[in-house]
Amino acid sequence: MQIAGRFKILELIKFDLGNPCKIFPLIVFSLFAKGNLFSQHLLVAPYLQPGNASTLSNEQKVLIWQTDSIPGNFIVNFSLQKFNSADKVLDATITNVELKLKGKTTRLYRAVLKDLHFDTLYHYEVRLNNNKSIASDSFRTRTKKPFTRFAVMGDFGAGTTQQAAIAYRIAQQRPQFVLTTGDNVYHSGLEEEYRKNLFPYYLASGTEPAKGAQLMSTIPFYMVIGNHDVRSDSLNQEPGSFAYFYYSDLPLNAPLMKHSPVIRGSRKLVKAFKKNTSPRFPSMSNFSFDNGNVHITCLDTNENVNPLDPILTSWITQDIEQSKAEWKIVAFHRPGFNSSIAHYEDQLMRLLAPLFEKLKVNLVLAGHVHNYQRSVPLLFEPQKNKSGSHYIVSSEGKVNGTFILDKKFDGSTDTTPEGIIYIVTGAGGAGLYDPGLNQKPELWQHSPKDNWAPFTEKFISNRNSFTLIETRDKELMLQQIDLAGRVIDQIKITQ
Repeated sequence: MQIAGRFKILELIKFDLGNPCKIFPLIVFSLFAKGNLFSQHLLVAPYLQPGNASTLSNEQKVLIWQTDSIPGNFIVNFSLQKFNSADKVLDATITNVELKLKGKTTRLYRAVLKDLHFDTLYHYEVRLNNNKSIASDSFRTRTKKPFTRFAVMGDFGAGTTQQAAIAYRIAQQRPQFVLTTGDNVYHSGLEEEYRKNLFPYYLASGTEPAKGAQLMSTIPFYMVIGNHDVRSDSLNQEPGSFAYFYYSDLPLNAPLMKHSPVIRGSRKLVKAFKKNTSPRFPSMSNFSFDNGNVHITCLDTNENVNPLDPILTSWITQDIEQSKAEWKIVAFHRPGFNSSIAHYEDQLMRLLAPLFEKLKVNLVLAGHVHNYQRSVPLLFEPQKNKSGSHYIVSSEGKVNGTFILDKKFDGSTDTTPEGIIYIVTGAGGAGLYDPGLNQKPELWQHSPKDNWAPFTEKFISNRNSFTLIETRDKELMLQQIDLAGRVIDQIKITQ
């Protein structure tokens, strides 16, 4: 029940316990009604999500924010111009759900900004009780032009200084959106981990290497689901599990797979979770979207998934074949091709290589391995059983097969690849894997030869980094940028 009353903003002083000399303002919303004091505290500031818009036929955005248990009468306005102009101001549709986790109640709000024009700058404002503004910013909608510029990072939500520096460097590049390759928070995908290890770095109060940047209030994050995002699946043990489905709002254009994510717990807790995440759980695990001349297909690669599920392969085929985009990119968490020691045997996604080749995919982006790797363009045919009816997967997860490597492509003088380039970009902020292998090809080798070939061209594991991709018509430029802002790898691909 909403409590009537008047709101007053109180500005308090909060001390940083790690640095007692450092203070910063804390905004608390207070509600006075019938002589009693109630407080409404903003736990997560409003941030932008893509919403259920995948093709370039319709556009929307979703604003999400979280408060404590006191209901608020929020209004979200958006306009083509700033609000002191004569331009028409529109109202967004707002809904909210009540989350009861670990004995605490919070409210999660969603405002859907519908029927937006493409290639357009919008301003928005979130107001409480039609009084003081609690947030205002701007965003640009997706483009229909043959140009994109976006950042890619994985394995990042760990609450580290490296994560803050990467967020700062991404903001300097002014991307249209951020695509993640999974493990968005550590260690178990919990609601409290998002509030501690993710939002403070991408909704930072200032833009600087030590803090991060205010990215999420102005550009959407398309977050692919990783294993740490669903590491805890028991609501009885961890009520905040599977918070990916609370905090993301992504296209819902993929069908339910035969083996969908399973959330466990008491009937009451599971029912509440499904109510509060509908319609996103579990259908949001796979999705695709267009931006400019790029089509990106995002896949769930967690343990419940069979990559050869006919429902999945049929959707991937239809999804990519129907796209008219010049560039076809696939993104998921667990890489099929990886020369690191860490997670080397996790090769199940190699089974989709022939399908990706048939569909003329240009790039495959993955995370999971906490470093950066770039393959040469390659073609791969997985090994089948004697009857030729099934691919062979070892008990450890290895997939042997036949490699064809394009060693002529260098991304500079020869820019037309024969095959798919596979990228591992998992150095977004979590601890690095195998730093001793950094740029030492003699240490990348694995056996036998039908399981590993010298497909790795770049292997940078001694620093955190992210990927920047820019397309202009039939040219794609890929750069890997470290936390100091240096370009540590760069290739050009032409069609």
